[in-house]
Amino acid sequence: MFSKTRIFSAAVMIAAIVIVALVDNFFINFIIFGVLLFLAFNEAKTMFNSKYASVFIALCIFAIGAFLDKPFFIGIFALILILGYLVYKKSENLNELMPYIYPTLPILMLYQVLSYEGMFVLFWLIVIVVACDSGAYFIGKLIGERAFSPTSPNKTLEGVVGGIACAAIIGTIVGSFEFSVIKSIYVSLIVAIFAVIGDLLESYFKRQADIKDSGNLIPGHGGILDRIDAVIIAAFAMATLV
Repeated sequence: MFSKTRIFSAAVMIAAIVIVALVDNFFINFIIFGVLLFLAFNEAKTMFNSKYASVFIALCIFAIGAFLDKPFFIGIFALILILGYLVYKKSENLNELMPYIYPTLPILMLYQVLSYEGMFVLFWLIVIVVACDSGAYFIGKLIGERAFSPTSPNKTLEGVVGGIACAAIIGTIVGSFEFSVIKSIYVSLIVAIFAVIGDLLESYFKRQADIKDSGNLIPGHGGILDRIDAVIIAAFAMATLV
């Protein structure tokens, strides 16, 4: 019933996340986020048909934001400058702006969660999203019957509700190591809801582009954006609530 390739790939990714969280080295974290942005940006260029969007500019925005310890705010600053340039040139295709909006800004917010709140909160965020995604996948496969959304017809209402419930339970357990139980409950619940929104957003973009996956880098999962779509949107909830 369940893809062995998908499960193996997920296990490898989880193990890598745990190792990175335990090491928690600034240089390693910076490199990982840079690689993540590079891969995700290039997938977005294809998805949005943004021929002239520059991954080099996106990486410079990230590097400057990380250096100034204001990654998301620098991202907004740069986005307005890029928008201004496109308007000045009377560009007929504002799709060139899209990769700077998604995934660049959400990835910068994810890095800001790490920079401002620390590795534990980032790890907590990832645990919540993984629990939500895994719970939705397995519960949906087991008992899912009713379609959740026309944007993502393979998702079931039972799976999404089950995923959010799993995320709330597991997230509360993890969060309670650093925060109160009450805060852990509502943060886990709201972050899980934002994770579902992030997943739907990526599905919407892929439907608009008429593609199944954002890429094929990860066996059984698709591209980088297919794996981080939920966590980079959920980062906005975590940054707001913690």
